[in-house]
Amino acid sequence: MNKKALIVLSLAVIFGLLTAVLVHRTLKGSASARAGQKTKKVVVAAVKLGLGTPIKAEQVSLAEWPESLLPRGAFSEVEKLIGRVTIAEIFPGEPILEARLAPEGSAAGLPAIIPPGMRAMTVKVDEVIGVAGFVAPGTYVDVVATVVEGAGQNAVSRVILQNVKVLASGQRMETQKDGQAIEVKTVTLQVTPEEAEILALASNAGKLQLVMRNTVDRETVRTSGVDESALFRGKVARAEATAQTVTGGAPAAARSARRKTETAPSPETLSKSAVVELIRGSERTTITFQ
Repeated sequence: MNKKALIVLSLAVIFGLLTAVLVHRTLKGSASARAGQKTKKVVVAAVKLGLGTPIKAEQVSLAEWPESLLPRGAFSEVEKLIGRVTIAEIFPGEPILEARLAPEGSAAGLPAIIPPGMRAMTVKVDEVIGVAGFVAPGTYVDVVATVVEGAGQNAVSRVILQNVKVLASGQRMETQKDGQAIEVKTVTLQVTPEEAEILALASNAGKLQLVMRNTVDRETVRTSGVDESALFRGKVARAEATAQTVTGGAPAAARSARRKTETAPSPETLSKSAVVELIRGSERTTITFQ
């Protein structure tokens, strides 16, 4: 073996040993860090807990959780959670937090999920009014009321409530597992006392329609409503305006007369003669056109 090959082999062995030492120290440090990391037992959901569900002992369990990652409001004792009611869905393995629970002593079901100062009001709907069954708990809707004025000659439609949260559809307070739509007969809305008065009056005076909106869209849009007579008058006016735009905006007789005026020559023009002089070499010829 020559000297150059021996040097290369020696360097490869040295670098290999250094790499092995560095990897060993890194792994040892990580193991020490994990061994030295403090953990704490927290109560997590053993099964999925639905909205408005009273917690039972068999539905929760204890799990080790790193103290540095411990969420605020977590519980370390199962006994403190027995009988508490959820106000949001909690999934298996998820820590149960105080923010996801109704106040102590709250009844199970719908009353537990109504925030303080708000009310739950149920309105009757059919499949069409219920946005073809897609109104599910947690979605937001606008409420449109249609009322017939006077002796039934004119109907008025207007958005009376906006950005209203749906608490329950039919008897359901949670969405379908497969995400499919369900047919609902009633919808329970979360409203203020003032909005409850508006909703009650509108439901007795006319017909309600739910309009679904994006869950992240919280903007309130001001509308002036629509009047039936004004609506159809507007359609007639737009149709007439469209017809005039297409045909030039003038009656057929006027357009025909204008074309005749523009294309027919006047007698004065006809009486005039046109003289053309034609030159061919040394010959000159004059031609007169009448």
